[in-house]
Order: sequence, then C-alpha cells, then structure tokens
Amino acid sequence: MRVFPLFLLVNLSFALFRILYVLFYPIDLSPEEAQYWDWSRHLDLSYYSKPPMVAYLNFLSTSLLGNTELGVRITPIVMSFLLSVGVFFFLMRLFDERVAFVASTFPNILVGTAINSLLMTTDAPLVFFWGLAVMSIYFAVERNSAGLWILVGVFAGLAFLSKYPAVFLLPLTLLYMYLVRRGLLLSYKPYLSLIPAFLLSLPVLVWNFKRDFVSFRHVSNLADRGANFPNLASFGEFLGGQLLLLSVFPFFLMVYGWWRAFVEKDKRLVFLTVYSLPVVVFFGALALRKTVYANWAGFGYFAGALLASIFLYRLWNKNRVLALGVLGFSAFLTLLLHFTPLIDHLGMRNLLPPKRDPVKVMVGWEKLGREVSKFYTGDELVFSTRYQISAELAFYVEGNPRTFVFHTGRMTQYYLWRKGLKDYRGKDAIFVSEHELPEKLRGHFSSSRLLEKVEVLWRGEVIRRFYIYRLHDFRGEFDESPRGY
Repeated sequence: MRVFPLFLLVNLSFALFRILYVLFYPIDLSPEEAQYWDWSRHLDLSYYSKPPMVAYLNFLSTSLLGNTELGVRITPIVMSFLLSVGVFFFLMRLFDERVAFVASTFPNILVGTAINSLLMTTDAPLVFFWGLAVMSIYFAVERNSAGLWILVGVFAGLAFLSKYPAVFLLPLTLLYMYLVRRGLLLSYKPYLSLIPAFLLSLPVLVWNFKRDFVSFRHVSNLADRGANFPNLASFGEFLGGQLLLLSVFPFFLMVYGWWRAFVEKDKRLVFLTVYSLPVVVFFGALALRKTVYANWAGFGYFAGALLASIFLYRLWNKNRVLALGVLGFSAFLTLLLHFTPLIDHLGMRNLLPPKRDPVKVMVGWEKLGREVSKFYTGDELVFSTRYQISAELAFYVEGNPRTFVFHTGRMTQYYLWRKGLKDYRGKDAIFVSEHELPEKLRGHFSSSRLLEKVEVLWRGEVIRRFYIYRLHDFRGEFDESPRGY
C-alpha cells in the first residue's frame, strides 16, 4: 500500500480541478444535462428516452447544493473518484499496486473519462454502475458465491436504471463463463443475479407498459433511422470517435491488449477483453449500417481503459520515452477539450473552427436565461419548438419556470407533460427559438411581437442566434403531431 497515498493525491487533485472548472470556467450545462435536471423536478418510474437514475441522482445532488451547475455536476465528479478507488483495489488484487496505480489514474487524462467525469449525462452513472458490476463479476466467477452473484445483480440493475445498454452485461458474462469456467453455466448461483437485476428493472418495464412501450419504440427508431449498408462514412466517423475517446494512442494499446489476451491466454486479460472488445465490435458493425454516436460504445471503455493502462505500464518498463509520449499526447488532447480557445492561440483555428467546436453546445445558455428573465414575470407560458432550448430556459431563467415544447419533430419527454398547458389558457407566452416565429404557432395566440434577438459568441465568432417573442392570449393547447419517436 505504499503508493495508495500518491493515488489519493492524484485522483483527489483531478476531482478538485473538475470542481473548480465547473465553478469558474465560462461554460453552461449542455442541453442534455439541463433536460435530465428538468426530469428531476418531475420524479417518475422512468422517462421517455432513458431510465430514471439520472433524474434521481440530480434530485439528490440539487437538494443538497441547489439548482446550480455544481449541484448538477458534482455527481459525476464524485462517481469518477469513487470508481477510481474501486479500480485501485480491484487491480491490486489482480496484479500489484504499481499496475493498480497506473490503471486508476491514467484514465483521468483520456478524453472519454474526462467527459464522463464532468458532465451529468446518463453515461456517467452507467459507467459507474457498469464498472462496479464488471469488477464484481470477476470475483463472482472466481468464487461462485451466491452473495457475490446477488451483488452483481444489484449493480447490473442499477446500471440498467442508468441506461439501457447495461443489458450487454448478461451476454458478455455468459461469454466469459464459457471461456474460463464453462461449468458455471450449469450452476444455479450465477442466475441468482437475475433476480435483483429484474426487480430493479421492473419499474421501468411497468412505466413503459402503461405508455405503449414508448422508450423501446424510441430506441428502436434510433437503431433504424437512416439505415443503409455498407455505410463507410458512418463507420469512419465511428472509428474516429473511438480514437478520440481514448485519446488516440491508448486506443492502440487497448487493441494490442486484446491481441495479447488471446496470445497469453491470461484470464485477467481475457476478462478485460470480453467486457470491451465485443462492445466495440457490435457498435462498429452497427456503424456500417447507420450513424452511431461515439459515446454509444463508451461503457466498453471501462474495461478497455484498464487494458490500455496495463499495457502502458508494460511500455513504461520497456521504453519510457515512448510511454511519456503517450501520456503527454493524451494529456494535451484532454487539456484542449477543456480549454478549446487554446486552439486559436496555438494557430490551429482551421483545424477546429468555433462552429465545429463541441464545447459550443454549452455556451450562451446563461446569457439567454438572463435576457428572457427581463421579460418573464412568473405568469407566462415559456416554451420553444426544441426540447434543448426549453430545458435550458427551465434551468437558467430566474425562478426556474416550468417550460414546454411545441413539437415539430420527433416526440420528447415534454410531450408526455403537455397536459399542464391548460393552466396557461388566456395568458401570455414567451417563445424562444433559433428561427423566426413558425407559422404553425400563430393560430394558438391572438398576436405576437419580437422582443429581442440574442447573439451568442464563442472564440470571437457568433455561433448561435436566438429570437425571443411575446405571444398573447394562449388558447390552452398545442395542435402538435410529433413525427416519430
């Protein structure tokens, strides 16, 4: 345990950096974070597009720290630190404390880990509970203890309550048992894990049963949207996204680790390979058919990052200059992710212009909230045609008003809350959009007028414009018909 104090110092430093970053760096909640925070004001058994864990965790954290950015983002910061502690002790049991130190600290400078350790999206709790489940599975397979398998089921159920891809745990665990302890497939104990997993998942199933399985329709629609084969462009984007999530060179360390697992037949390496390689292969194959977002395979990089860390440690013992290069480049990429204006100072603006900067989705919302607050008296209906804008208005407008969406595209969670519209019959409304007032809305109000245009600047360039309207005499309902799920 000689390196444990150093481990604590390094990982607590990362946690402190993230807290200070949230408090002082001029970025706002992303639209997804704002939406999940809004869910926490309407606690339910589940939600339209995701299970409820993110809403429950937001409810707990904002109850303690208020409706602030730190109140929302403290959860992934704490979860990341706690998971690093678990990883340290897990790999200390499997290898030694030096490997454990590297594998519990190195992922902090990977782009994917940095994102999940800062932004409160559904990926943060998924990776946390997925990681706990995966580590528990290793010992459950080793000992075949009923208690350990039940613990696996608890973590698996909590992972499912975080995000639906947690279902990958079942086939991957069956695959691992088939590879290393085939006899366990005939034991009743591993299947005990299905009991707590099912019981924890049951509320989500009940909620969906009462709503015509809307969540599963949404997921199915995502899987089929824009499908064609072979989609080489989509596959190229997916592969590029995976390289970025692992900061490029560690991705190749992970791939090398997959190969060495089959060559060495070390069950520890096989274990980490089983819980990473099939995930990447599955979503890579899906990317050949349709657009796949980079983060969809992100949960597989819990084990993948550990595998990359192990082989970084081996590289360190053979060629420290090369290992330092991997560390330096990974840290540089993650630093740029946090402070993208550095790109301009480094003369690389053409490489990532402001309008392509991924950080731009977190810019300008607080400013918009201040401008809308000048016109909001506390009595108006506040809405937009995009759930992203409505969610941000709910968080950043003074008083945190309840907001609504007039759906012109697919359904969202706000469509399930539309019954509250009748409370605003006869009242004025404040409508915010990135475009001028849609013709479809005019018939819902007696008159309208533009109040203000708001420009959002990032890195010296206008990246977004908002139009704020006041609409008069709301008739009490929206004639909207969402197009699909």
